[in-house]
Amino acid sequence: MPTKKNFSKNRTLKLVLLFIIGLNIILPVLFFSSAQANPFLQSRSFNQSDLKTSAFSKDSYDPKNNVKEHSLGLINITDIEFQESGFFNNTAKYTNLDDDLETGALVVDYKETEFIETTRIAQKNDLNENVTENMDITILINESLSVQYNDSAEGYLVYLTRLSPCNYEQVFIENSTIPITELNDNEYSIDVIENKEWLVFDFEEYFQNPPYNFTMHLIYSYNLTVTNWRLNQNTEQDLIWDEEESIVSPKFNYEFRINGNKINQSEGKFLNIPADNLLINLSIFLPDKDYLQNHKLEINSNSISVNFLKDNKIVYTKNLIRANNSEIDIEFTANYDLRFVEPVDESWAIDRLVEEQDIRERIYFPYLVSGPQEIYLSEISIIDESVSSYQIEDTYSQFGRAFEFDEVNVTELDEDIENSLVFQANATKRAGIKITLPYMFSGEICPFTIKYETDQDLFVVITDNINMPISGLEVRIYYYGEDYGTYISEEDSQPHGKIFTDENGEILVSDVPNGNYTIEIYQGDTFIKEAEVSAYNDVNYVVTSIIHFPLVILIFGSVFGIIMFIGIIIYRKNKED
Repeated sequence: MPTKKNFSKNRTLKLVLLFIIGLNIILPVLFFSSAQANPFLQSRSFNQSDLKTSAFSKDSYDPKNNVKEHSLGLINITDIEFQESGFFNNTAKYTNLDDDLETGALVVDYKETEFIETTRIAQKNDLNENVTENMDITILINESLSVQYNDSAEGYLVYLTRLSPCNYEQVFIENSTIPITELNDNEYSIDVIENKEWLVFDFEEYFQNPPYNFTMHLIYSYNLTVTNWRLNQNTEQDLIWDEEESIVSPKFNYEFRINGNKINQSEGKFLNIPADNLLINLSIFLPDKDYLQNHKLEINSNSISVNFLKDNKIVYTKNLIRANNSEIDIEFTANYDLRFVEPVDESWAIDRLVEEQDIRERIYFPYLVSGPQEIYLSEISIIDESVSSYQIEDTYSQFGRAFEFDEVNVTELDEDIENSLVFQANATKRAGIKITLPYMFSGEICPFTIKYETDQDLFVVITDNINMPISGLEVRIYYYGEDYGTYISEEDSQPHGKIFTDENGEILVSDVPNGNYTIEIYQGDTFIKEAEVSAYNDVNYVVTSIIHFPLVILIFGSVFGIIMFIGIIIYRKNKED
């Protein structure tokens, strides 16, 4: 007969068994709820923003200059050296001079030619409408003659300066009885003979009394001409703008020739020839001279290595050079600070869908932040790895500056995609484009657009921890860190609607731009994983840490069976007791 003690013991055993059975039922439920929420993973909140739009206003940008021209700065002459007599024996017209010169009744001696000053410099700056272009340098010269005569002389002096063409500005005379005095216009005359200006002075009329000598100073202006004057950027350099901010240092070649003429007498004719014995010193004011570095100077292909650059960066030809078409070449570099405005990638700022589902526009805002103001930067290249040349349908430049693009091979080592079943350790070659901008001025933002067709698909398969597909997961896609959608920019985006994996754990987004993408995987509101995927891959496999459901059933079934077996043994043992 059961005793009260045995009844109490059996009751306790039954409660223990009921607790074990209940625990086996509750624990899987709790575990699956926990597994679905993934408490072991970091939880992230996601606030979906309102639909954003951003307008690109063409009126917001203006060119600094509408002409593709450099300033050429200024060229000045600081000194000359020339010692050659003019002509005073034009006896073809003044026949009486033959006797005076042959008999010594008139003796004319050339003394010297002196530089006084530069009255007009050469300058060229098409960027400034207030600067008048001038290709001639006008200098003022003093040429001195010593004249002696006697009573038998005809009484007049005829003289033609060697340097030509010239324009007589002033004439001075002096002797022992007369201090230096300027002649009036009616006290001398200019006689044009064969397009040459001869000065005629009637000294006998001017000097009524001895002594029979005087010194004459001829003050005249004389022009030297600058030719082949140009400034070019060295196009052999490959200037690549490959980061959000870059500094480039292109080389420039600045060159010109300087010409002066003089008169030579041949067979009774007076002809103009190069002034090969006229030596000059130049001061060259390069445009934006304070921005320039690494100067090199050559004169007639001879390198000048020292003492040609002043502290204020004026190039000075310390050694006199000949004015017979001498060539001056100056090489220098300049630094330009470049920046892309609000780039999503390192270059482009906006990528937007414009037609159907596969025609997009990519807009760039290159900004030349600082550098020389009057020397434009040209042939600067931008690499875009995520557009291929065959995809491009049209291009547009805000300022009408047509740009070129060429296909380039972009070699990149595929990064290890965490937990990916398809990891390629080999480098893959992909075709990108090199965009070459024609020119930019400092301070300009020069927008341009590429219209292109997308032909890549982003195909992703998401699996659990044993590579079984998972359906119903939300996948959020980011392109260069921004929400992927019909409008992509740093400030505003218009993302796609929510994307969920199908029964095969797959998502397929068609007609996406080339490149790599970041995806975030959510189960409900719980963040599961972030992964890197690529439109270049046929399939992107992403393995998560979500535990496979059948495995859990097997584990808990086994545990339940063991517990039940133990419980039965305990029950029988206690029943026997």
